[in-house]
Amino acid sequence: MKNLVRRVVFSLATFIALAVVSFVGVDALPGDGCTALLGRFGTNAKIDACRQENNLNDSVVVRIKDWSGDLVRGDLGYSIKRDEQVSKIIIPRLRNTAVMAAVAALIAFPSAIVVGLLLGRYPRKRISKAINQFSVIAMTLPEFVIATVLWLVLSIWIPIFPGVSVMPSNASLLQLLPNVWLPALTLAVVIFAHSMRTMRASVTNVQNMPFVESARLRGTNERKMISRHIVPAALPPVVNVVALDGAWLLTGTFVTEAAFNFQGLGRLAIDAISDRDTALILPIILFGLAVYLVSSILADSLVRVFDPRLRSSNR
Repeated sequence: MKNLVRRVVFSLATFIALAVVSFVGVDALPGDGCTALLGRFGTNAKIDACRQENNLNDSVVVRIKDWSGDLVRGDLGYSIKRDEQVSKIIIPRLRNTAVMAAVAALIAFPSAIVVGLLLGRYPRKRISKAINQFSVIAMTLPEFVIATVLWLVLSIWIPIFPGVSVMPSNASLLQLLPNVWLPALTLAVVIFAHSMRTMRASVTNVQNMPFVESARLRGTNERKMISRHIVPAALPPVVNVVALDGAWLLTGTFVTEAAFNFQGLGRLAIDAISDRDTALILPIILFGLAVYLVSSILADSLVRVFDPRLRSSNR
């Protein structure tokens, strides 16, 4: 419990420090919401008036203070470029990315654990070697190559899914589902390879440990030995990988969303950077920071649940 409290306090301090650094970094980018809104036709007088109206001429310290106060109250700010509250822009995109991430996770993680277990137990079978080679290729290929291959196979040669998303950002769930499969499958291929290889390596290591050999000598049947001894001991390293991959599914999908024109958070981040919409860039960065910090705490807690050595060390 003390370790958990310590991790939470440290993560909160890290979040605050990185939030300030992010604000200063984004503020240092060339241009702002006013220059993005008015474009090259905006006169200096119009740009100055816009900045004055939106308090952009205040010092960095004053703006950080105002921004942090608004953030605590749940106000993410206002996009001058889009003339809309940032929360109203982000929430539909976040929902779309969350649905895509959930589909990818449901495809990748259970199958990665099962396949990794089988490959660890039976490494010399031909199918094991073939799947292992596939995972190496999947991990080395860039996302856009995997996306292109899936697009060709599942949208052009065998037209099962739409190749490009044409839905609005606030699409209903029924509109979203047909468009989510190709991006989700692309992400699933990437994280399946990573998680599966971690599980395979962990199982290979665990099954040669003394307590497994002892269970085998006692005559424990295969199913019991796997479920009671091998899997619980092999899971802790996988939990860390799953937590990081899960965080990546919510925050690192820029390439995949751009490839399929999927209206998610990654695509919004690309558009915000292109438009120099600093009011929109910052909340997306903070969301990514929060996701990784929370996933790190969650992974650490779950590892302690699965690993009896860590549980006993905390007593």
